[in-house]
Amino acid sequence: MKLTVLGNRSPFPVKDGGCPSYLLESDNQKVLIDIGPDSLQELNKHISYYELTAIIISHLHGDHFQDLLPLHYAIMLDIMAGKRKEALTVYLPFDEGKELDFIRSKVGEEYYLQPINEATKLNFGNLNFSFKRSNHPKECYAMRISDGTKTLGYTADTAWDYNLIDFLKDTNLLMVEASLLERDKKKTKVGHLTVKQAVNFGLHAKTEKLLLTHLGAYYPREEIEAEVEEVDTFVEISQVGETYEI
Repeated sequence: MKLTVLGNRSPFPVKDGGCPSYLLESDNQKVLIDIGPDSLQELNKHISYYELTAIIISHLHGDHFQDLLPLHYAIMLDIMAGKRKEALTVYLPFDEGKELDFIRSKVGEEYYLQPINEATKLNFGNLNFSFKRSNHPKECYAMRISDGTKTLGYTADTAWDYNLIDFLKDTNLLMVEASLLERDKKKTKVGHLTVKQAVNFGLHAKTEKLLLTHLGAYYPREEIEAEVEEVDTFVEISQVGETYEI
């Protein structure tokens, strides 16, 4: 598997990166995980839009789905030009919020919207996805992805959750959200982790490699780096445009 970070900041884009989005490739499969604002232009540096196999959206907060809207024009034109034969399937929570209706009102038949929940199992070639509800106010799903040999984990948005740690144990690479600095740890009650909590999450989950993402847009990168203790070489702060082999 090959994972490329297309965006890693939240809740808004900054000069060093857009909002959360990750391209996962294996064999001929190209699956997009989340598609936050300002991630689409980074995606196009790596593949053509018509090559996408599917999109999976962890939850319907704007910083994780809003580039669906401009992408639908590209998919529509690719279908018209014969570059793509069928609609692009988008998997996302069918929650009770207004965001799903908003998406449906803005896009057309170029997207095929399908629900996800904890019982969902998705397969794209050798990629196998399973899901677990995270500790977040919005209905949100962490993901565990295997190609039969290696395993990738993604917390999506979450506060500390031992059940989620169990779900994501023993991965080869684990993406953990790290939204807050320690001085703002009181804000974790809204469903997020501090940088230090994210590192501890990775330690508890016994991952081989920890990749911190969903970095607070209001923090300079050097402040985030300063809070990553020298626990081990297994911790890395994600970088937009960087590709990680799993």
